[in-house]
Amino acid sequence: MVTIDYIKDIINKSDILSEVIDPDQTPYKSKYEAIELLKELKKDISDSKKEKEEQDILDYLVVIDSKLGELFIATDEITLGLSVCKECLKPLESIKNKFPLETISTLQSIAIIDINKNDFENGKQLLIKSENLINETIEKQQINNQKEQKEKEQQQQQQQLNFKDKLDSLQLQNYFYFAQLYGLLKDSELSSKYCELTLRKQLKRNNFDKLEWCKNSLMLAEYYLSELNFDYAKQCFLVSNYICKEIENEGDREETQANIYLVMGKFYLEFLHFFRDIENLNHCHRVNNNDNDVDFIQGGLSSIKLEKEKEEEDKLFDENQIKKEKMLDLISFNKRSLNIEKPLFTELGNQLLDKIYNHSTFTSPIDLIVVKDQPSARDIFLKSQHFFNKAKKYYKLDGFVSQHIKILFDQINLFEYLNMFETNAGRKVGIHKKKIELIEPLLKELNPTYFLSSIRSIYFKIAEIYSEISKIYQYICTNLREIQTYNECLFKSMEYYNLFLNSYNDGQVPNSPKITEEEKMKSIIEDFEVYINAKLELAVCHKNVKGVNKLVLEHLEKSLNIFRSIITLLDSVPKDISSRHTQEYHLCSQMSSLLPQKIQYLSSNKTPNPGQWYGK
Repeated sequence: MVTIDYIKDIINKSDILSEVIDPDQTPYKSKYEAIELLKELKKDISDSKKEKEEQDILDYLVVIDSKLGELFIATDEITLGLSVCKECLKPLESIKNKFPLETISTLQSIAIIDINKNDFENGKQLLIKSENLINETIEKQQINNQKEQKEKEQQQQQQQLNFKDKLDSLQLQNYFYFAQLYGLLKDSELSSKYCELTLRKQLKRNNFDKLEWCKNSLMLAEYYLSELNFDYAKQCFLVSNYICKEIENEGDREETQANIYLVMGKFYLEFLHFFRDIENLNHCHRVNNNDNDVDFIQGGLSSIKLEKEKEEEDKLFDENQIKKEKMLDLISFNKRSLNIEKPLFTELGNQLLDKIYNHSTFTSPIDLIVVKDQPSARDIFLKSQHFFNKAKKYYKLDGFVSQHIKILFDQINLFEYLNMFETNAGRKVGIHKKKIELIEPLLKELNPTYFLSSIRSIYFKIAEIYSEISKIYQYICTNLREIQTYNECLFKSMEYYNLFLNSYNDGQVPNSPKITEEEKMKSIIEDFEVYINAKLELAVCHKNVKGVNKLVLEHLEKSLNIFRSIITLLDSVPKDISSRHTQEYHLCSQMSSLLPQKIQYLSSNKTPNPGQWYGK
């Protein structure tokens, strides 16, 4: 005859079997045994029922079905398992106070399947139900512990501890599923909140995969960097550095250490980026008065224009000071200490945390200083560069192409942020050239068949850098040699913009795969923002060439043709794309109107001798 104790015993045996990790040759052996046990138990119950215990037995039948459903899902019979879990969910919820762990587990199993099927809303509602039941159960458990603490026997205490452990495990799983769900929903704030709860719960339980913990902690650090919370980001990568040493597999440990260095490099990079933006606000109120396209037809309006620009500058300056104050309110960092109100990972204990935070294994302190000038900017720059270089020792080009290129582009950004604080024109040019030296050699190494996108990024970036160098030379062109240097930078910029644009044409990049006209247009539309920007920059480069009239006229005509081709392109693409580029369309229309006047002006009798240099 079947008793409640017998049912509990069989369910306990099936639970133990379901947690066994079998060899790869027979991955579900123990789980199949657990399924057979539960099926036999259901048969035994249907053959023999006691009137007195019938309701209890009926309740256990629901529990058995829920466990069978989860086992079917665990053995990849997802459709069958989901059907069983959904069928028993309603009756299970009616007895949730009696069987909270089973109800929570079933809710989670259905939720994660719904999330994987992109039914995010239903998955979210099930996880919320699960979270609410977890919190209710924890609250009841605390009350019961207080009432029964003195009365419990040793066996009851052990049962209570097992129950608490299972509940903790389900709560951890709920946090993890919420982190995944909100990540898929692009809600970085809530995803990071549950990621943090997951990490802290794992530390508290002290039974977790060290490799996965470090990966998630570093992801959390990057989120905090995006929120300008450098204190929390620092805690994440310092604790990861401590946990990393416990990873047993050497390859995994080396990769994790490289990822820690990467995040540390970004830590300083983003800090310098923030103060670059602050510094930019100190200067960007100055209105640009170098529009060479209209100077030759403006006449005597320059004094009125200067007066208006002065008013605009004053207004912009006041607005920028307000923006600056708001930005400074957003940032969170301490120079050296981590004595903040709500420290992370207190589960490790204050003594260990102090050792991790203040006595780390790094050769120099992981600290930050307010960036106000070139020396302080250089201090942050060197620290970031140090950790990026350490990460590159692992992520070498041979074997880690994409990751290696990402690091190089991070380093280029680092140079760009440093350049904002540089006051010497010669050093500014030197920094720009170092950026080119970082990525130009890759063009000989990369195969376009596999890395065409990376090659395009390099073409575009080098073109941008040469264009920036030309702007430095633009205002110091006082003799033939300086004008020649200025033009050389423009020509190099044009060369790389053309390489970028031609990479969308079949056969223009050596060894690149052949494409049809339809594939070409599809590729352009996928990269439309950067493609249209490259054409605009190329047109501006041609327009800005200085020198003899023949050279200037030649490049003005090329510039005009490119502006017109942009108008044609914007007219040919779908409206949802062209509508995002009305400003570019308006600019090209203006240039298509103004440049012919300029060309005519230079070609007229008023033009100086053909050998005369034209500087406008």
